Amino acid sequence: MPDQRDLAMKLMDQNKFSEAIPLFINLIETNPNDWSIHYMVGQCYRLINNYSEAVESLKIASSLKSDDPRIYLALGIAHQLAGAFSSAINALERAVELEPSFFSAYNSLGLTYKISGDYEKALDWYFRAANGIASAAIESIHKGPDQYYREEVIDGEHARSLDPHTFEAIREILRSDPTYAIIKNNIGVCFMEHGDLESAREQFKESINTIPEGYNYPEPYKNLESIS
Repeated sequence: MPDQRDLAMKLMDQNKFSEAIPLFINLIETNPNDWSIHYMVGQCYRLINNYSEAVESLKIASSLKSDDPRIYLALGIAHQLAGAFSSAINALERAVELEPSFFSAYNSLGLTYKISGDYEKALDWYFRAANGIASAAIESIHKGPDQYYREEVIDGEHARSLDPHTFEAIREILRSDPTYAIIKNNIGVCFMEHGDLESAREQFKESINTIPEGYNYPEPYKNLESIS
């Protein structure tokens, strides 16, 4: 028979967040210093739109484990949904400080600034995320096998140039996770809302081209259709 923690987590997996919350609260009574329980109950509260309780639970989780960027991402999102944009930004920037390649936090910063009306900073964070993901993909290619390069002699000097298949290899890496496609769509939305439809189209098309196979993400298709 599963214990209370396993049962609560199973309920979370089944999206039965309201049912999971009392089990997590019971666990907190006997394990008050277990950050993971506070984190999970905070996520449950957020997913039933109880943002004030979510914030309180995630604050406790962050005080118990102050070096985990996932907690600050969740806390930032909860603040953002509650309309507390300054607090959201502080939490999300802390997540980035702890993990500079945590691009989901960059994306949430972009969204927070966009919702609060600061499109310049929103685009800055979105582009930081997109460029960071692309740079990581390129770096992994550089460390990869030699078939991504061609050895040539130019003006008597040996040189290594990119093989034509390299760009598709990079694109395949970008398709391995939906984050890049989501960020590109979000950049497009910023451009669209500012009336720069040509830039928006470019971003939506790039988003579509990097959606992982089998991943259900209709937003860039809808956005592109709306400005065609």
